[in-house]
Amino acid sequence: MKIVALNRRDFLRSSALATGGLILGFENSISANVGKSPISLSPFLQITREGKIRLGVPVVEMGQGIYTALAMSVLEELNSDVNLIEEIQTIHHPSFKHPLVAKFTNDVLQMQITGGSASLKGWSKHFQRIGATCREMLLNAAKNYWQIDSDPIVKDGLVYHPDKNHVEHFGVFARNAQKLSVPKDPIIKLPHQFSLIGTSARRWDTEKKILGKAIFGADIKLDKLIYGTVINSPIIGSKINIVDDSKAKEIPGFIGIIPLERQVIVVAESTWTAMQAAKSLFISSQAGYPDYSDIDIINKLNLDSVNDGVLAGQIKGEPEQIFRDSNTIIERSYYVGMQAQASMEPLTATANVTKESCEFWGPVQIQDNPVFVAMQIAELPAEKIKVHTTFLGGGFGRKTEADFIIPPILASKIFGKPVQITWSREEDMQGGYYLPPCLERIKVALDDKNLPLSLYAKVVSPSPSLHYAKAMGKFFPHWISEDGYDWVALEGMPQQPSLLTNEVNSENKYSIPNIKINYVPSEIPIQYGAWRGIGANANLFALESMIDEIAHYGGNDPINLRKILLKHSPRAINVLEEIEELSNWSEKREGRYLGFAYSDYLHTLQAQVAEIFLDSRNNIKVEKIYCVVDCGITHNPRIVHQQIEGGIIFGMTAALMSEINVKNGKIVQSNFDNYKMLRLKNTPKISIRTIESNESPGGIGEAGTPLVGPAIANAVFAATGKRVRRLPIRKEDLA
Repeated sequence: MKIVALNRRDFLRSSALATGGLILGFENSISANVGKSPISLSPFLQITREGKIRLGVPVVEMGQGIYTALAMSVLEELNSDVNLIEEIQTIHHPSFKHPLVAKFTNDVLQMQITGGSASLKGWSKHFQRIGATCREMLLNAAKNYWQIDSDPIVKDGLVYHPDKNHVEHFGVFARNAQKLSVPKDPIIKLPHQFSLIGTSARRWDTEKKILGKAIFGADIKLDKLIYGTVINSPIIGSKINIVDDSKAKEIPGFIGIIPLERQVIVVAESTWTAMQAAKSLFISSQAGYPDYSDIDIINKLNLDSVNDGVLAGQIKGEPEQIFRDSNTIIERSYYVGMQAQASMEPLTATANVTKESCEFWGPVQIQDNPVFVAMQIAELPAEKIKVHTTFLGGGFGRKTEADFIIPPILASKIFGKPVQITWSREEDMQGGYYLPPCLERIKVALDDKNLPLSLYAKVVSPSPSLHYAKAMGKFFPHWISEDGYDWVALEGMPQQPSLLTNEVNSENKYSIPNIKINYVPSEIPIQYGAWRGIGANANLFALESMIDEIAHYGGNDPINLRKILLKHSPRAINVLEEIEELSNWSEKREGRYLGFAYSDYLHTLQAQVAEIFLDSRNNIKVEKIYCVVDCGITHNPRIVHQQIEGGIIFGMTAALMSEINVKNGKIVQSNFDNYKMLRLKNTPKISIRTIESNESPGGIGEAGTPLVGPAIANAVFAATGKRVRRLPIRKEDLA
């Protein structure tokens, strides 16, 4: 991507930040599916007249630390620290798409998206380059200013004369630097030259959040703003046929309703009034699935499991021939239930639609979604639509959806005022897009040493991506195909392509000579979407449980078996040896039960050990989680620890406590009283060790979540001798 000097007038018109100083941006390198907008600004770096740095970035901050990480990429080249950053904001630009997503799908899917633990991998080098470009321009401006030939020194926001008798802050040279030509190929640092990257620099966004200065979806305030909420159709798949708002009209401040096919938008003078009015509505629906329950989901998955489905990824070796010739075959089935994202921040978005334009404010993971929605509802061209992205109070995939974007845009168009729509926790949890339920049939042929010789897996699950393809009117290669293949549902399985490398890579995966994976897309009438780790949650649970079963069958220690299967990878062996030491794996004492799991997921190598206690009532208490991570070059070790810890807690909740159930056509869970969260008192001690590495960086935001479930399940077997083959774990599984 070419770096250019941005026009100061366009910058002032596009940004709420004051202009001045040096302003650099990226020239758009990928053609847009929607037209270029003159009110949209490409991601940028600005040096202010006071010598501070402002950044516009193409990704969102939802707790994962990406603002700090990209700032570190810039600051590394300027030999400065995070204290120099004055402001960071997410910028929407219609032709600035995620480079890894575009490459992965052969440029078919071009979206500005934050997800897949791919933000740093996708953007870090680009922000290093813009930082290096800025450094060179400041140096050239300083050389002109001091009339010298030798290079000044840039450090900590200051430019030092070579004789060190003169020093000025960046802002002194910023305006003159803006007049210089932009260097084409500035030299960026190599990993061995890093001084900031690789350190636990403080998070830039922490202070903003502590002081209440971070702007989230509900913080948007506009003149003449009115408020609203939504009520979804009560029965799965049903359509609303009657809405009686007579009682709502008696509530002071109630403005009106907008009945839709499967939703009613309620608008009032305040959010509280809108929610009270929503509760007073009488809503009747027809059709749908009023008798649908959990057992129907299980029955459908079992019924579909007899189908062959589609080939998923690449076949390795001759698995079918090996199965025909094998004397020892182990077959098992595993199941993972539905989960909700349950972000702490409720779904909240604001829109202001006029005849001439549309502005949108909200915590969205895909910046293009409001544009696509507004083009249809407001009937405006893309250049008349502006997207403002707020901080996200958690996303976990839920905020990739467009369902909470539609109501404020539609309501603003109808009522002629800016409208802010806030979903109640109940409407989000009972009307969301869930982690799909998944049934896995695993078959393994063993050789005469009881080592896996052939692996066959059949993944039976609804597609989490199909609704995106339908909405866009096209399929995107490597991601989702017309035959039903969905890469997202197969993450964590061997022989699959990778978003981060765009190829199948088995370098750090188990050495099994023959592998075949099939995927059966199951049609279940519930909305499914992204959830932290998505397909890897079920796939790694099944694979790591099966490997543990093979170890027990062959009389092998679980880690020793993995060492045999990973002997081709010194990097993986190092992870296994480190987790043995960290967890004191070989220590045997009464009441200490350990379970192990390993993964190469998101190109991050990871091993987890769960240490559990089982009381007389079969209550599982996880005492400790040990985790060793090799994620390649570590940008910020503290953020890595935070993300792994958060992912482990997220995964533990799904393994032990939470689940979305269906009864009589309705989602049972509605809030945190019946969708249980792991509490502080139940949170185990989590010990994490990161391995220093010069390997290419892997993803980290989702890495910790899928592995903790199988580690706990394998620990349960160590404690009870009973295999757990479904998540979440229930008491009856231990009886």
